[in-house]
Amino acid sequence: MQPTESGLADKPAGPPSLSTLIRAQASELTTGFYRYVPGILGQRLRYSDYRRKLKRLGRGVVFEEGVHIVNPNWVTIGDRCWIDKDVILLAGPVTPGQRRSHVRENPHYAGRPGELKIGRGCHVAPFSLIQAHGGVEIGDYITIASGSKIYSLSHHYRNLEGDDGIVYKFSSRAPASDQYLIAGAVSIADNAALGLNSVVLPGATIGKNSWVGANSLVMDDIPPDCIASGTPARVTKHRFQGPGKE
Repeated sequence: MQPTESGLADKPAGPPSLSTLIRAQASELTTGFYRYVPGILGQRLRYSDYRRKLKRLGRGVVFEEGVHIVNPNWVTIGDRCWIDKDVILLAGPVTPGQRRSHVRENPHYAGRPGELKIGRGCHVAPFSLIQAHGGVEIGDYITIASGSKIYSLSHHYRNLEGDDGIVYKFSSRAPASDQYLIAGAVSIADNAALGLNSVVLPGATIGKNSWVGANSLVMDDIPPDCIASGTPARVTKHRFQGPGKE
């Protein structure tokens, strides 16, 4: 696996051939040129480029200026999505190597680590970041509001399997023995919404029809049909009032 720009991936086992490097560089130069071409022409060039590179790309998807996708062959985007300006999508699995790690299981996620799946009719708003090293699945008709961040893998400050006396460091440039990773797939179900500047951490789920308010931190599961907000995000009310609901 090639290293990702998150700095978390290990180096490949052996150096790639010169021809492989030249092809990869030519492909990156093409994508880099298209990235900032304005207007409808730029949108069409980016769509054509990513149609060849993504695992699957639906019809009518708009890529605005500045969109950056790392490991696009791990990314699926459904029909009529809008990937807005300066969005960053990071995909592809990460091998911990000598770093200690913990996987937070998510029963709502059926894909593989490293996969990023975005459903139909979604809007990923400007300056958002989705990091799918642990796996991220976003359902249909969802907005990820501007400045929001979704992380499925991160460093952790302690060993979750037990106290080992190591003072772990947050930097991916620290010695491997001083790093501890926590991975957990993120699932956001159909018709949900993630508010402005919100953050979702590894292993969390946002249920169907639930909305998360601005500046919220989602650390655990948000049930379906709810409004949630805060740090950490907590359910404030049910979205649909009716018999049996408060």
